Amino acid sequence: MIKLVSTTNTKGFAKTMLEVGDDGVDCFAFEQADSLYPEWDYWGQDMNAAKIMCFELWGVPPGSWQQIPD
Repeated sequence: MIKLVSTTNTKGFAKTMLEVGDDGVDCFAFEQADSLYPEWDYWGQDMNAAKIMCFELWGVPPGSWQQIPD
């Protein structure tokens, strides 16, 4: 599974995360960096759609995503 994280957004979240799976991309927003569960979660059809959705919902710049170990 591919995971990407960003700490840059305009809504005050500590981090946002994308998890790429076989059926699409899960999008998560966490209020605290050490939160085990997200406060918000959405689903995107593919990586591009998920990044656009995160930009529109949470103000996450498309170029701010960094891949993290699974």
